[in-house]
Amino acid sequence: MRRNPVLIAAILAILHVNGCQRLPDRPEGMPELTPCTIEVTFAGERLADVGVLLKPKDVVNDTSSAWPAGGKTNAEGKAVMVTAAYYTGVAPGDYVVSFEKYAPEEMRRDGMPLPAKPLVPLKYSQKQSQETVTVTKSQAVYTFDLDGL
Repeated sequence: MRRNPVLIAAILAILHVNGCQRLPDRPEGMPELTPCTIEVTFAGERLADVGVLLKPKDVVNDTSSAWPAGGKTNAEGKAVMVTAAYYTGVAPGDYVVSFEKYAPEEMRRDGMPLPAKPLVPLKYSQKQSQETVTVTKSQAVYTFDLDGL
């Protein structure tokens, strides 16, 4: 089974928002966070169930010291971003933004799963995305209108 870090972060964020977990102590060295919501649309239509990942731009290839954030869009196409899987908000700074959504898993006749079919073009995936955002304390909502779906 393929593990999807965006999906895992989104699930943990949902659990946090729904109050199912008590927050652990903030990790040492975690910067102050600012509210951040990512809106995802395509041709003006809001996209639900899209995993969104913000990776700090200056450490895209070295996640050991980074504070990435993730979330999953709701029915209104909005993802409230969460850092370190628990803490609502994002450290201000420059990020590479990736988006992922896959079709429900389908099975072959022999019971083996078929490769997951991306519903968001791969050009927006973690390895290929060229989308960027600068998160600031003065702005809380950022909108991305994706193309090529």
